[in-house]
Amino acid sequence: MAISTTPHSHILLVPFSAFGHTRPVSVVAARLVLEKEDLILTFFVAPPHLKQVREDIANQFPESLVSSDVKEKALKRIRVVTTYKATENDIIDMFTASFQSYPAAYETLYRGRPFTCATTGETFDAVPPPVAIVIDLFALPQLQVTRAISGTAVPIIAMLILPASSFIRTIGPSSMGGIGDFGKGMDDEAARLGISPDELAQKLFRQTDGRIIKLAGLPDMHDYELFPQELAVDTPMGSVFRGAFQFLNECDGALIASSHSYEDASLTQMKSWLQSLPRNPPLYALGPLLPPGCGRHSAGSSDLKKIQVEREIEAFLTEMQAKHGERSVVFIAFGTIFWPIVPGYIEAVIEALTDKGVPFVLCHASPYAKFPEEIANDVKASGLGLLTTWAPQQYILSHPATGWFLTHGGNGGVTESLGCGIPMICWPFAADQPTTTAHISCNLKVAFELVEIRTGPDGSQPLLRNGRAPKGTPEAVGKEFREVIDACRGEEGKELRRNAEEMKRKFEKAWEEGGEAKQALSAFLGRFV
Repeated sequence: MAISTTPHSHILLVPFSAFGHTRPVSVVAARLVLEKEDLILTFFVAPPHLKQVREDIANQFPESLVSSDVKEKALKRIRVVTTYKATENDIIDMFTASFQSYPAAYETLYRGRPFTCATTGETFDAVPPPVAIVIDLFALPQLQVTRAISGTAVPIIAMLILPASSFIRTIGPSSMGGIGDFGKGMDDEAARLGISPDELAQKLFRQTDGRIIKLAGLPDMHDYELFPQELAVDTPMGSVFRGAFQFLNECDGALIASSHSYEDASLTQMKSWLQSLPRNPPLYALGPLLPPGCGRHSAGSSDLKKIQVEREIEAFLTEMQAKHGERSVVFIAFGTIFWPIVPGYIEAVIEALTDKGVPFVLCHASPYAKFPEEIANDVKASGLGLLTTWAPQQYILSHPATGWFLTHGGNGGVTESLGCGIPMICWPFAADQPTTTAHISCNLKVAFELVEIRTGPDGSQPLLRNGRAPKGTPEAVGKEFREVIDACRGEEGKELRRNAEEMKRKFEKAWEEGGEAKQALSAFLGRFV
C-alpha cells in the first residue's frame, strides 16, 4: 500500500554509510521539517541502520517539547529508505553498494516516480523532484552521478560532520595551514613511480617532517602530532580527503555540524576560504546536532537485545551512584572502529581505575577490540566495571552517576558529552581527533589529554603545546592515567566540569528562537528551498 504525502518542496539526504556520519543527519532531518511545514524529505540510509535511524528521528520529538500531533505529521514527511538490500554490517561492502545503487535511486526521485524501500518493500507515492540534495562530503561518487543526471539544475549541498579545523587542515589552502590539493599532479607521479594513486595519496597524506602547523583557533602543533596512533586498519584517508577536496570545489553550499560557540575562529576562517572557491559555496553552521533536551532523556530502544543491555547499564549506574555518589562513573568508548593496538594499554587503564576505586562502563564496539577472559573476569570481580559491546551513549552521558567520558575525541562523541555537560579525557587516534583534542583541552579547557598513549610514526617526539615526550610503555600509560584520575578529583577537574557545563548552556541556546543554529537553518532554507 502506498504511503501518501502532499509536499510542496522535497529535499534528498544522502549520508555516508558509516553510522557516525548518518546520525547527525537524523537531527538535521527533524530540524528541517520542524522549521518548514510543507517540506518532505527522502533519507537514504544503509540497511543495517534503517531501524536505528527511524528511532533516532522519532527521538528528536520528545513529548515534553513537541505535541503528539506535531510529531505524527512531521514523521510522515521524513521518508527513511534504503536503496539496496544487505544483511551484514560490513562498512566497505556498504560503501560499495550505496555507490552502485544510487544512480537508479536518484533517477527515480528526479523523474518524480514512486519510490520503494529496498529493505522493507514499502512504496512511497511520487513527489516532486528534489529542490536540493544534501550529500556527505566524503561521498564524491554520488555528487558525480547527481551532476550526470540533473546537471546543475538541482543544488548539491555538502554535509560536513567534522569540525571546521579538521577540514582546514586536511583540504584547506597552505596559507591557512592546510595540506591543500595534494591530489594535483598525483596521478602523473604515481604512474612514474609505478604505484597506484591511492597508495601515493596515503603516503603523502601521512608524510611528516616536524614542521609547525598553524591553524586558526588551535594551538600550534608539529605535523607529526596530527597522527598520534598506529591504527588497527590503515584507512585510505588520503584518497578520502582527495575526494572531499574535489567535492567542496564543485558543491553549491555546505552544512557543518559545528558552531561559533564551539570553534569561532576556525569557522570564521573556513567561511573565508569557501568564499574563495569557484562556486563560492555558503557555509551554514548547524551545530550542535543533538536531540532537543539532550541530557534530560532516558534510554528507550525498541530492539529487544538493546533493551536488555540498557536495563543492565541502568541498574549498574544506579548502583554505582548509590555506592560512590553522583559524577563518579567514567564512561569509556572509542566509537565503532578505533581501538588501541598496543598490548597492555587498556589493561593499564582498567588497573588504574580499579586501584583508585573508580567505577566505569567500557564499551568495546570495535571489531579489533580483544578482551582476554582473564581481564573480563577481573573487571567483574572488582564490582567496579561493566564491559559491553554496545551502549546507549547519550543516556549514559546524561545519567547523574556519570562524571567523565574517556573518548577518542570524535566530533559526535565530543558534542554529545558537552551537550550533557560532561568533561572528557581524550585518547586521540586519527582524522579530526588530534585537532579536536588540542582544541577542547587547551582552548575550551573541558578535557584532559593523554600523552603516553601516542604510538604514531613519531610517537616518541614531544608535543609542542606542553613539551611532553611519550615513553609509550603500558607502565607509563598506567602512571599517567592515575595522575589524571587524581586531577579529575581535584581543583582542575572542578574547573573542567564548570567549563563543560557552560558549553552545555551555550549548546542549548543555539536552537532557541534567535539562536545561531536556528538562524543558520533558516538562512539555508531561504536560499535553497
